[in-house]
Amino acid sequence: MKPNIFIFDCEATSLHGSTFAVGALVIDRQSGKDLNRFILLAEEGLPLCDDWVRQNVLPHLTDLPTCHTMKELRDRFFDFYLRHKETADIYADVAFPVETNFLSAIAADDLPARAFQMPYPLFDVVNHVPLNIDRVEASGLSGLRKHHPLDDALASAACLLQHFRR
Repeated sequence: MKPNIFIFDCEATSLHGSTFAVGALVIDRQSGKDLNRFILLAEEGLPLCDDWVRQNVLPHLTDLPTCHTMKELRDRFFDFYLRHKETADIYADVAFPVETNFLSAIAADDLPARAFQMPYPLFDVVNHVPLNIDRVEASGLSGLRKHHPLDDALASAACLLQHFRR
């Protein structure tokens, strides 16, 4: 077990589509202290979103920092991830299909260099926290928006820490 937890959440153009927004949080496992954050949206992905994403996700993403392309999003997230991978266990919440597809796209961008740099193992919050609870509500944190990648990562991290402290 590593001293920190790295947890990330992605928003994709559709259930099996491309990630266009990602949020990540690195926290100290013992204290729960927030050590670092990442949040970014790729403008290129916005016109590719299906109707469900347009109605349920995009309204929550009006204040995110942006980049132009999804490749730039993947590269910048990968750089952030590399800074923390040695000191953190890597978690997603219900990792398939969105987050695992995102990680696969990152690896495919430069497979010779990235093939053995990707999260192994990739832990899943849902293995510790029931699938059907409202994580935003259960987190006990106020002001979080559902379908906002950093807020979703914060909610999942809070639920995961609550589980570990039981």
